[in-house]
Amino acid sequence: MILSKKPLIALLAGVGMLATGQAFADIAITVNGGSGNVGGTVTIDFDYAALDADDVGGFQFDLTYDPAALTPSNIADCGLNRPASHNASCTEPGGAGNGTVRTLIADFTPPTDEITPFNIANFGELTFTINQPGTHTLTFTNGVGGDITGANVPITGNDASITGAIVGNAGFASSPAPGATIALGESEVGTVSGLSPQNITVSEIGDQQLDITAITFAGPDAADFSTTVAPFSIADGGADAIVDVSCTPSSRGFLTATVELTNNSVNAPAPVYDLTCAGLSPNVVVPAGPVAINGLTIDPNPLTGTFDVTNPDDDFTSDALNVTAAAVGDAEITVAPAGPLTIATAGSQTFTASCDNTAAGNFTSTITITWDDPVSGGTLNDTIDVNCTVIDEVAEYESVPPAGSTLDFGAVLNGDTSAPLGVDIGNSNTDATPNADLTISAATITGPDAAVFTLLTDPTGDVIPAGQAPDGTDNAEVTCTPTDGFSTFTATLTISSNDPDGDATYPLTCDGDSDAALVSDPVPGTVSLGIIGPGGSADTTITLTNTGTTDDISLDSCTLTADPEITLVSPVAFPVAIAPGASTDIVLNCTPGSPGTFTGTLACEASDVQGTLIPLNYDLICSGQAVEVPTLSRLGLLAMIMALMAVGFIGFRLRQN
Repeated sequence: MILSKKPLIALLAGVGMLATGQAFADIAITVNGGSGNVGGTVTIDFDYAALDADDVGGFQFDLTYDPAALTPSNIADCGLNRPASHNASCTEPGGAGNGTVRTLIADFTPPTDEITPFNIANFGELTFTINQPGTHTLTFTNGVGGDITGANVPITGNDASITGAIVGNAGFASSPAPGATIALGESEVGTVSGLSPQNITVSEIGDQQLDITAITFAGPDAADFSTTVAPFSIADGGADAIVDVSCTPSSRGFLTATVELTNNSVNAPAPVYDLTCAGLSPNVVVPAGPVAINGLTIDPNPLTGTFDVTNPDDDFTSDALNVTAAAVGDAEITVAPAGPLTIATAGSQTFTASCDNTAAGNFTSTITITWDDPVSGGTLNDTIDVNCTVIDEVAEYESVPPAGSTLDFGAVLNGDTSAPLGVDIGNSNTDATPNADLTISAATITGPDAAVFTLLTDPTGDVIPAGQAPDGTDNAEVTCTPTDGFSTFTATLTISSNDPDGDATYPLTCDGDSDAALVSDPVPGTVSLGIIGPGGSADTTITLTNTGTTDDISLDSCTLTADPEITLVSPVAFPVAIAPGASTDIVLNCTPGSPGTFTGTLACEASDVQGTLIPLNYDLICSGQAVEVPTLSRLGLLAMIMALMAVGFIGFRLRQN
């Protein structure tokens, strides 16, 4: 391609070139070495072998490039090994890294000579640093030459473009990116996890074949993770490849590992991905027991008791499969359902233990619950005991007061402990058969205020023979200790025995009492704030005292309605708590501005812990005293004149002397 440009001397802004005659110059530009790694360099040489040097005083041309791909790292050698008669200059028009390198070769030193000898060897080079892998293009443009007359010398150069085959290393990329966490879900131990497989899509992004030389699992649970893919290669520019990853948990819990795709890339030779999954197994819980079954031979047959076997969800629980129940012991005790059955995650199964009560006796059995264990591949089990007591006589509970009666402690001062109230227990069964004894198995206090009541005497373990009536001595005694002075406290005393009619209960009640009382000094009524002289000011204090020993009293508010001369100094914020035995002051001030009498009312309101209002009303009075000017009688006036005359006489005699 022939490029005809404006005269070179114009491009050089006044720098001339001298030559004789006219000729054409062919300039071929090649890439020396052809390739290099990212971060390395490639050198561009200029081929002048075909140059017809006659009459050529100089020439210039530009090479343009992509700044993102290449960076000029040495342009100072653009005239390296040039003829001694010529100078060389290379610049970057527009600034460094702007995408253009300009080469200028010329004889700037008179006498001007053309480039000699003819067909000279290559000289000059430019060096670029490789920033990105791939093939990058250098474009030849703006070629121009000149002779000594200033006439144009057309320049040709490889169809106006030079392609440097700069080949980088293999490049690696993936989705997800290296360092990502790949969650493979969960599954019962021994089965493939629910989100398996997950894929890692591998891409070749460089200029060479990408070789995945190893796929390695590591970490505490590496053996639980796998892939179906062997090491592989992707040709330069080839299609993406898939690495599938799966998890088959071998143990219960949260499992972790890593997978590394070792390769020959320059950017990511050992990318690592975090792997997670969870192993699930049953979490069967059999209650501690025992299951107690008690009854009479006259009761419906069989006697029964139940227990629940659960499979709580703890984030790693799976269904419990092939759950069975089997009773080993006395034949009177059986269990149902026998199974096999499934207890779902977070589910439960109720089992019923039955006891044949045809005949009296004490019977025992151990029930074994069995379920599949995916971890071992076998089964797991746990046991619960069942005890059954069948009697053919009954004890009959009686008491003074009768069951259901309320034990009322009445009013008890807050913080004090009441006198005990009790229950005298007897056995009204008159059959002397040994099994008719009444046995007290437990005594408890329950309810919203159970903590206020104390079981002073516990009858648990007492055995009362058949026919023994209440004997005047309380088997159970309870006291009450209120925690405040205004509430009514309630609970229930429950006494359990072998009476087939069940437990005996007694409601408990106790009223908290308070001795809080408020004393005012001075008492409510008229309060004098004093007689105050001109320019004076005085405070008056009303002291409120809580004479009780148990509860606070609250001073809720004080409202002053008075002449401006009377003000309320304190308190300034309400309510004010007055503890037992403590006091608080109400301070009033009177500051008269003139003689006279000033009045007002102070209306205060207090309350005790029960909310009872205590009004405190005071009528206030304050007097301002006038200035007293003394007056003289006639006798006093005469005495004052005589005194003044005496003073004047003494002064006169002193002057005479």
